[in-house]
Amino acid sequence: MNQPRQTILDVIRGTAVLGILLMNIRLFSEPYAAYFSPLAHTDQSISGHLWWQIQYLFADQKFMAIFSMLFGASTALICDKQLTIGKSPYGYYLRRLAMLLLIGLIHAYLIWHGDILVYYALCGLLPLLFIRVSALLTLLFGLLILAAGSANSLMTFNALKHLPDPVLSEVVAQHFAHSVVVNQAELDAFTAGWLEQVSMRAHLAAEFHLSTFPAWGVFRVSGLMLIGLALYRFGFISGHLSCRSYRNVALLATPAGMVLSFTGLWLNQHQHWQFPEYFFKNTLWNYWGSVLTACGYIALLAYISKRAWLKPWRDYLGLVGRMALSNYLLQSLLCTFWFYGLGFYANTQISGAVITIMIVWAIQLYGSKRWLERYSSGPVELLWRKLSGR
Repeated sequence: MNQPRQTILDVIRGTAVLGILLMNIRLFSEPYAAYFSPLAHTDQSISGHLWWQIQYLFADQKFMAIFSMLFGASTALICDKQLTIGKSPYGYYLRRLAMLLLIGLIHAYLIWHGDILVYYALCGLLPLLFIRVSALLTLLFGLLILAAGSANSLMTFNALKHLPDPVLSEVVAQHFAHSVVVNQAELDAFTAGWLEQVSMRAHLAAEFHLSTFPAWGVFRVSGLMLIGLALYRFGFISGHLSCRSYRNVALLATPAGMVLSFTGLWLNQHQHWQFPEYFFKNTLWNYWGSVLTACGYIALLAYISKRAWLKPWRDYLGLVGRMALSNYLLQSLLCTFWFYGLGFYANTQISGAVITIMIVWAIQLYGSKRWLERYSSGPVELLWRKLSGR
Protein backbone atom coordinates (compact mmCIF):
# COMPACT_ATOMS: atom_id res chain seq x y z
CA MET A 1 0.00 0.00 0.00
CA ASN A 2 2.97 2.33 0.44
CA GLN A 3 3.80 4.49 -2.55
CA PRO A 4 7.30 5.54 -3.56
CA ARG A 5 8.35 8.66 -1.72
CA GLN A 6 8.64 10.62 -4.99
CA THR A 7 4.97 9.91 -5.71
CA ILE A 8 3.90 11.17 -2.29
CA LEU A 9 6.10 14.24 -2.73
CA ASP A 10 4.50 14.88 -6.12
CA VAL A 11 1.00 14.63 -4.65
CA ILE A 12 1.93 17.13 -1.94
CA ARG A 13 3.59 19.42 -4.46
CA GLY A 14 0.65 19.22 -6.85
CA THR A 15 -1.80 20.06 -4.08
CA ALA A 16 0.35 23.02 -3.06
CA VAL A 17 0.61 24.48 -6.56
CA LEU A 18 -3.16 24.28 -7.01
CA GLY A 19 -3.88 25.46 -3.48
CA ILE A 20 -1.62 28.49 -3.69
CA LEU A 21 -3.91 29.92 -6.36
CA LEU A 22 -6.57 30.29 -3.65
CA MET A 23 -4.45 33.13 -2.27
CA ASN A 24 -2.70 34.34 -5.39
CA ILE A 25 -6.04 34.95 -7.07
CA ARG A 26 -6.44 37.89 -4.71
CA LEU A 27 -3.15 39.44 -5.82
CA PHE A 28 -4.03 38.83 -9.46
CA SER A 29 -7.52 40.30 -9.26
CA GLU A 30 -7.29 42.94 -6.52
CA PRO A 31 -5.12 45.88 -5.46
CA TYR A 32 -2.06 44.85 -3.48
CA ALA A 33 -3.54 46.13 -0.20
CA ALA A 34 -6.49 43.72 -0.50
CA TYR A 35 -4.12 40.84 0.19
CA PHE A 36 -3.58 42.07 3.73
CA SER A 37 -6.92 43.60 4.70
CA PRO A 38 -10.54 42.88 3.68
CA LEU A 39 -11.25 46.60 3.98
CA ALA A 40 -9.31 47.07 0.73
CA HIS A 41 -11.21 44.27 -0.99
CA THR A 42 -13.29 45.20 -4.05
CA ASP A 43 -16.29 43.17 -2.87
CA GLN A 44 -17.44 44.71 0.44
CA SER A 45 -20.56 42.54 0.71
CA ILE A 46 -21.05 40.03 3.52
CA SER A 47 -20.19 37.20 1.13
CA GLY A 48 -17.09 39.13 0.02
CA HIS A 49 -15.83 39.40 3.59
CA LEU A 50 -16.66 35.73 4.21
CA TRP A 51 -14.68 34.70 1.12
CA TRP A 52 -11.70 36.77 2.32
CA GLN A 53 -11.85 35.11 5.75
CA ILE A 54 -12.08 31.60 4.25
CA GLN A 55 -9.00 32.32 2.16
CA TYR A 56 -7.20 33.63 5.24
CA LEU A 57 -7.98 30.63 7.45
CA PHE A 58 -7.47 27.81 4.97
CA ALA A 59 -4.95 29.13 2.45
CA ASP A 60 -3.05 32.25 3.52
CA GLN A 61 0.64 31.30 4.02
CA LYS A 62 -0.34 27.61 4.31
CA PHE A 63 0.46 26.49 0.77
CA MET A 64 3.41 28.86 0.55
CA ALA A 65 4.72 27.15 3.72
CA ILE A 66 4.31 23.74 2.07
CA PHE A 67 6.20 24.92 -1.01
CA SER A 68 9.01 26.32 1.12
CA MET A 69 9.33 23.13 3.16
CA LEU A 70 9.27 21.04 -0.03
CA PHE A 71 12.11 23.15 -1.39
CA GLY A 72 14.19 22.21 1.63
CA ALA A 73 13.21 18.56 1.20
CA SER A 74 14.10 18.70 -2.51
CA THR A 75 17.51 20.11 -1.59
CA ALA A 76 18.20 16.98 0.45
CA LEU A 77 16.83 14.72 -2.28
CA ILE A 78 18.92 16.30 -5.05
CA CYS A 79 22.12 16.47 -3.02
CA ASP A 80 21.73 12.92 -1.71
CA LYS A 81 21.47 11.64 -5.30
CA GLN A 82 24.61 13.50 -6.32
CA LEU A 83 26.52 12.17 -3.31
CA THR A 84 25.28 8.62 -3.99
CA ILE A 85 26.89 8.61 -7.43
CA GLY A 86 30.10 10.08 -6.02
CA LYS A 87 29.64 13.66 -7.25
CA SER A 88 29.78 16.89 -5.31
CA PRO A 89 26.29 18.40 -5.22
CA TYR A 90 27.38 22.01 -4.80
CA GLY A 91 28.19 23.03 -8.37
CA TYR A 92 25.04 21.56 -9.89
CA TYR A 93 22.82 22.87 -7.12
CA LEU A 94 24.25 26.39 -7.34
CA ARG A 95 23.66 26.39 -11.09
CA ARG A 96 20.05 25.36 -10.42
CA LEU A 97 19.63 28.28 -8.03
CA ALA A 98 21.18 30.70 -10.54
CA MET A 99 18.79 29.55 -13.28
CA LEU A 100 15.84 29.70 -10.89
CA LEU A 101 16.80 33.27 -10.01
CA LEU A 102 16.83 34.16 -13.71
CA ILE A 103 13.43 32.57 -14.27
CA GLY A 104 12.07 34.32 -11.19
CA LEU A 105 13.33 37.74 -12.26
CA ILE A 106 11.76 37.36 -15.71
CA HIS A 107 8.53 36.22 -14.11
CA ALA A 108 8.46 39.02 -11.52
CA TYR A 109 9.29 41.96 -13.76
CA LEU A 110 7.57 40.95 -16.99
CA ILE A 111 4.65 38.70 -16.01
CA TRP A 112 3.56 39.03 -12.36
CA HIS A 113 4.97 40.99 -9.43
CA GLY A 114 3.84 38.42 -6.82
CA ASP A 115 6.60 35.98 -7.83
CA ILE A 116 8.09 33.81 -5.07
CA LEU A 117 10.84 32.15 -7.15
CA VAL A 118 13.37 34.93 -6.49
CA TYR A 119 12.92 34.36 -2.75
CA TYR A 120 13.49 30.63 -3.21
CA ALA A 121 16.58 31.13 -5.34
CA LEU A 122 18.16 33.47 -2.79
CA CYS A 123 17.16 31.51 0.33
CA GLY A 124 18.00 28.18 -1.31
CA LEU A 125 21.64 28.68 -0.40
CA LEU A 126 20.90 28.05 3.28
CA PRO A 127 19.58 24.45 3.13
CA LEU A 128 22.57 23.60 0.97
CA LEU A 129 24.77 24.38 3.99
CA PHE A 130 22.74 21.98 6.16
CA ILE A 131 22.64 18.87 4.00
CA ARG A 132 25.15 17.11 6.30
CA VAL A 133 23.85 18.58 9.56
CA SER A 134 21.69 16.48 11.87
CA ALA A 135 17.93 16.74 11.40
CA LEU A 136 17.33 17.94 14.96
CA LEU A 137 19.88 20.76 14.72
CA THR A 138 18.50 21.75 11.31
CA LEU A 139 15.00 21.90 12.75
CA LEU A 140 16.16 24.06 15.66
CA PHE A 141 17.92 26.49 13.33
CA GLY A 142 14.80 26.70 11.17
CA LEU A 143 12.63 27.53 14.17
CA LEU A 144 15.16 30.10 15.39
CA ILE A 145 15.11 31.84 12.02
CA LEU A 146 11.31 31.93 12.07
CA ALA A 147 11.45 33.32 15.61
CA ALA A 148 13.87 36.02 14.43
CA GLY A 149 11.31 37.02 11.81
CA SER A 150 8.65 37.27 14.53
CA ALA A 151 10.94 39.41 16.66
CA ASN A 152 11.64 41.70 13.73
CA SER A 153 7.90 42.17 13.13
CA LEU A 154 7.29 42.97 16.80
CA MET A 155 10.14 45.47 16.90
CA THR A 156 8.78 47.18 13.80
CA PHE A 157 5.31 47.25 15.34
CA ASN A 158 6.60 48.82 18.56
CA ALA A 159 8.56 51.43 16.60
CA LEU A 160 5.52 52.40 14.52
CA LYS A 161 2.97 52.20 17.33
CA HIS A 162 4.52 55.07 19.26
CA LEU A 163 4.75 57.46 16.32
CA PRO A 164 2.42 60.48 16.31
CA ASP A 165 -0.44 60.05 13.83
CA PRO A 166 0.88 62.62 11.32
CA VAL A 167 4.29 60.96 11.29
CA LEU A 168 2.72 57.49 10.98
CA SER A 169 0.65 58.67 8.04
CA GLU A 170 3.81 59.94 6.36
CA VAL A 171 5.59 56.62 6.98
CA VAL A 172 2.64 54.75 5.45
CA ALA A 173 2.66 57.04 2.41
CA GLN A 174 6.41 56.57 1.89
CA HIS A 175 6.91 52.90 2.73
CA PHE A 176 3.51 51.17 2.64
CA ALA A 177 1.77 53.05 -0.16
CA HIS A 178 0.60 49.85 -1.86
CA SER A 179 0.30 47.34 0.97
CA VAL A 180 -1.79 49.34 3.45
CA VAL A 181 -4.01 51.59 1.35
CA VAL A 182 -5.50 51.14 -2.11
CA ASN A 183 -3.19 53.04 -4.43
CA GLN A 184 -4.87 54.88 -7.29
CA ALA A 185 -1.72 54.81 -9.41
CA GLU A 186 -1.73 51.01 -9.10
CA LEU A 187 -5.38 50.82 -10.19
CA ASP A 188 -4.75 53.12 -13.14
CA ALA A 189 -1.67 51.21 -14.29
CA PHE A 190 -3.19 47.73 -14.21
CA THR A 191 -6.29 48.90 -16.08
CA ALA A 192 -4.18 50.64 -18.74
CA GLY A 193 -1.93 49.32 -21.49
CA TRP A 194 0.88 46.80 -21.29
CA LEU A 195 3.69 49.36 -20.94
CA GLU A 196 1.99 51.04 -17.99
CA GLN A 197 1.43 47.63 -16.41
CA VAL A 198 5.07 46.63 -16.84
CA SER A 199 6.23 49.86 -15.22
CA MET A 200 3.97 49.35 -12.18
CA ARG A 201 4.84 45.64 -12.06
CA ALA A 202 8.54 46.46 -11.94
CA HIS A 203 7.91 48.96 -9.15
CA LEU A 204 5.94 46.46 -7.04
CA ALA A 205 8.41 43.64 -7.74
CA ALA A 206 11.33 45.83 -6.67
CA GLU A 207 9.49 46.71 -3.45
CA PHE A 208 8.81 43.01 -2.85
CA HIS A 209 12.48 42.16 -3.35
CA LEU A 210 14.23 45.13 -1.74
CA SER A 211 11.88 45.87 1.18
CA THR A 212 9.69 42.87 1.93
CA PHE A 213 12.42 40.27 1.45
CA PRO A 214 14.89 41.55 4.09
CA ALA A 215 12.09 42.46 6.51
CA TRP A 216 10.03 39.27 6.22
CA GLY A 217 10.79 36.95 3.32
CA VAL A 218 14.32 35.94 4.23
CA PHE A 219 13.21 34.81 7.70
CA ARG A 220 10.03 33.11 6.56
CA VAL A 221 11.37 31.25 3.54
CA SER A 222 14.79 30.32 4.98
CA GLY A 223 13.30 29.05 8.22
CA LEU A 224 10.70 26.94 6.46
CA MET A 225 13.26 25.51 4.06
CA LEU A 226 15.35 24.27 6.99
CA ILE A 227 12.25 22.87 8.69
CA GLY A 228 11.36 21.07 5.47
CA LEU A 229 14.88 19.67 5.17
CA ALA A 230 14.68 18.42 8.76
CA LEU A 231 11.21 16.90 8.29
CA TYR A 232 12.47 15.11 5.21
CA ARG A 233 15.38 13.65 7.21
CA PHE A 234 12.94 12.59 9.94
CA GLY A 235 10.91 10.74 7.29
CA PHE A 236 7.84 12.97 7.62
CA ILE A 237 7.82 14.60 4.18
CA SER A 238 9.36 11.58 2.47
CA GLY A 239 6.40 9.38 3.41
CA HIS A 240 8.32 7.00 5.67
CA LEU A 241 6.21 7.34 8.81
CA SER A 242 3.30 5.07 9.69
CA CYS A 243 -0.29 5.78 8.74
CA ARG A 244 -1.08 6.21 12.43
CA SER A 245 1.61 8.86 12.81
CA TYR A 246 0.34 10.82 9.82
CA ARG A 247 -3.24 10.54 11.03
CA ASN A 248 -2.33 11.84 14.48
CA VAL A 249 -0.33 14.76 13.08
CA ALA A 250 -3.18 15.69 10.74
CA LEU A 251 -5.75 15.55 13.55
CA LEU A 252 -3.62 17.59 15.95
CA ALA A 253 -1.65 20.06 13.80
CA THR A 254 -4.42 21.17 11.43
CA PRO A 255 -6.95 22.36 14.05
CA ALA A 256 -4.18 23.77 16.27
CA GLY A 257 -2.92 25.87 13.38
CA MET A 258 -6.44 26.94 12.47
CA VAL A 259 -7.09 28.10 16.05
CA LEU A 260 -3.94 30.25 15.99
CA SER A 261 -4.87 31.75 12.62
CA PHE A 262 -8.44 32.37 13.76
CA THR A 263 -7.15 34.16 16.87
CA GLY A 264 -5.24 36.61 14.69
CA LEU A 265 -8.27 37.07 12.46
CA TRP A 266 -10.53 37.72 15.47
CA LEU A 267 -8.11 40.29 16.88
CA ASN A 268 -7.99 42.09 13.57
CA GLN A 269 -11.76 42.12 13.31
CA HIS A 270 -12.06 43.33 16.90
CA GLN A 271 -9.54 46.12 16.28
CA HIS A 272 -11.11 47.04 12.91
CA TRP A 273 -7.97 46.21 10.96
CA GLN A 274 -5.96 49.00 12.50
CA PHE A 275 -2.44 49.64 11.23
CA PRO A 276 0.21 48.71 12.36
CA GLU A 277 -1.53 46.06 14.53
CA TYR A 278 -2.89 43.88 11.75
CA PHE A 279 0.19 44.22 9.55
CA PHE A 280 2.95 43.46 12.04
CA LYS A 281 1.54 42.14 15.33
CA ASN A 282 -1.67 40.18 14.81
CA THR A 283 -0.35 38.58 11.64
CA LEU A 284 2.08 36.57 13.79
CA TRP A 285 -0.78 34.31 14.88
CA ASN A 286 -1.13 33.18 11.29
CA TYR A 287 2.65 33.30 10.78
CA TRP A 288 2.99 30.41 13.23
CA GLY A 289 -0.45 28.87 12.79
CA SER A 290 0.14 28.41 9.08
CA VAL A 291 3.23 26.29 9.79
CA LEU A 292 1.17 23.89 11.90
CA THR A 293 -1.66 23.83 9.38
CA ALA A 294 0.78 23.18 6.54
CA CYS A 295 2.23 20.23 8.46
CA GLY A 296 -1.32 19.00 9.02
CA TYR A 297 -2.08 19.24 5.30
CA ILE A 298 1.11 17.34 4.45
CA ALA A 299 0.25 14.64 7.00
CA LEU A 300 -3.28 14.32 5.61
CA LEU A 301 -2.02 13.95 2.04
CA ALA A 302 0.61 11.41 3.11
CA TYR A 303 -2.04 9.47 5.06
CA ILE A 304 -4.42 9.38 2.09
CA SER A 305 -1.58 8.31 -0.21
CA LYS A 306 -0.35 5.54 2.07
CA ARG A 307 -3.90 4.25 2.51
CA ALA A 308 -4.27 4.26 -1.29
CA TRP A 309 -7.45 6.35 -1.13
CA LEU A 310 -8.77 8.59 -3.92
CA LYS A 311 -6.37 7.10 -6.46
CA PRO A 312 -7.65 8.93 -9.56
CA TRP A 313 -7.35 12.30 -7.80
CA ARG A 314 -3.94 11.44 -6.38
CA ASP A 315 -2.73 10.46 -9.83
CA TYR A 316 -3.81 13.79 -11.28
CA LEU A 317 -2.33 15.76 -8.37
CA GLY A 318 0.92 13.84 -8.72
CA LEU A 319 1.12 14.79 -12.40
CA VAL A 320 0.54 18.45 -11.55
CA GLY A 321 3.28 18.14 -8.93
CA ARG A 322 5.76 16.63 -11.38
CA MET A 323 5.63 19.86 -13.37
CA ALA A 324 4.95 22.23 -10.46
CA LEU A 325 7.23 25.01 -11.73
CA SER A 326 5.60 24.98 -15.15
CA ASN A 327 2.15 24.99 -13.59
CA TYR A 328 3.06 27.83 -11.23
CA LEU A 329 4.17 29.96 -14.17
CA LEU A 330 1.16 28.88 -16.22
CA GLN A 331 -1.13 30.20 -13.49
CA SER A 332 0.53 33.58 -13.87
CA LEU A 333 0.19 33.59 -17.64
CA LEU A 334 -3.48 32.62 -17.54
CA CYS A 335 -4.41 35.00 -14.73
CA THR A 336 -2.47 38.01 -16.01
CA PHE A 337 -4.13 37.56 -19.41
CA TRP A 338 -7.57 37.27 -17.79
CA PHE A 339 -7.34 40.06 -15.24
CA TYR A 340 -4.90 42.52 -16.84
CA GLY A 341 -5.42 41.70 -20.51
CA LEU A 342 -9.20 41.32 -20.60
CA GLY A 343 -9.96 43.99 -18.00
CA PHE A 344 -11.25 41.98 -15.03
CA TYR A 345 -8.70 43.46 -12.60
CA ALA A 346 -10.41 45.13 -9.60
CA ASN A 347 -13.68 44.18 -11.26
CA THR A 348 -14.26 40.61 -10.10
CA GLN A 349 -16.78 39.37 -7.56
CA ILE A 350 -16.50 36.12 -5.59
CA SER A 351 -18.23 34.06 -8.24
CA GLY A 352 -15.79 35.31 -10.88
CA ALA A 353 -12.78 34.53 -8.71
CA VAL A 354 -14.04 31.01 -7.92
CA ILE A 355 -14.85 30.30 -11.56
CA THR A 356 -11.40 31.50 -12.59
CA ILE A 357 -9.77 29.20 -10.03
CA MET A 358 -11.80 26.22 -11.23
CA ILE A 359 -10.97 26.90 -14.88
CA VAL A 360 -7.24 27.22 -14.17
CA TRP A 361 -7.30 24.05 -12.06
CA ALA A 362 -9.08 22.13 -14.84
CA ILE A 363 -6.56 23.32 -17.42
CA GLN A 364 -3.65 22.29 -15.23
CA LEU A 365 -5.05 18.91 -14.22
CA TYR A 366 -5.88 17.98 -17.81
CA GLY A 367 -2.87 19.71 -19.37
CA SER A 368 -0.37 18.05 -17.01
CA LYS A 369 -1.73 14.62 -17.89
CA ARG A 370 -1.55 15.22 -21.62
CA TRP A 371 1.94 16.78 -21.47
CA LEU A 372 3.43 14.00 -19.34
CA GLU A 373 2.05 11.38 -21.69
CA ARG A 374 4.72 12.61 -24.13
CA TYR A 375 7.46 14.10 -21.97
CA SER A 376 9.21 13.13 -18.74
CA SER A 377 8.90 16.57 -17.09
CA GLY A 378 7.23 19.92 -17.55
CA PRO A 379 8.60 22.31 -20.22
CA VAL A 380 10.15 24.74 -17.73
CA GLU A 381 11.59 21.87 -15.68
CA LEU A 382 13.26 20.46 -18.81
CA LEU A 383 14.69 23.88 -19.65
CA TRP A 384 15.79 24.40 -16.05
CA ARG A 385 17.69 21.11 -16.01
CA LYS A 386 19.31 21.80 -19.36
CA LEU A 387 20.46 25.27 -18.35
CA SER A 388 21.74 23.85 -15.06
CA GLY A 389 24.01 21.48 -16.95
CA ARG A 390 22.28 18.20 -16.25
